[in-house]
Amino acid sequence: KKELLSREGYAAMVATATTLNTVGASLADDPDVHAMTDVTGFGLLGHALEMARGSGLVAVLEQARVPRLAEATEHARAGVVTGASRRNWESYGDAVRLPVGLEEAERHLLTDPQTSGGLLVACAPQAADRVVAAMRAAGLPAASCVGRLRAGGTPCVEVIQG
Repeated sequence: KKELLSREGYAAMVATATTLNTVGASLADDPDVHAMTDVTGFGLLGHALEMARGSGLVAVLEQARVPRLAEATEHARAGVVTGASRRNWESYGDAVRLPVGLEEAERHLLTDPQTSGGLLVACAPQAADRVVAAMRAAGLPAASCVGRLRAGGTPCVEVIQG
């Protein structure tokens, strides 16, 4: 929109935004997959919070393992963030614990309302590697295990440096 992306960054953004999450249909048939959502309007933190609340668990996200486009952090640090990222934080930030010293730009990336985000999948721990492998095989090379759900306390999202 602001024409700040490099040619390579733009190509990566288009490739990512146009890769369909069709693997979701096959993952839905996997008995070890317990929940799944397309990360869109509420950002990663908002969708993780929905999963935490729905399961009665705490979602622990490892900030360093969250995939991002190559230029995303640079632009967020320069203040190129969406108004919806701020609104998302205002609406659910009280249910999120961030590590001390986390950059504001990183928080914006975690609340950014993707219009074509990746899948957030909750599965049995023993299935995590298999699920990530299936996602990568389906054309989602940045798929990774970004956290876990754990019992204990009020459902919320806890972000750790990882």
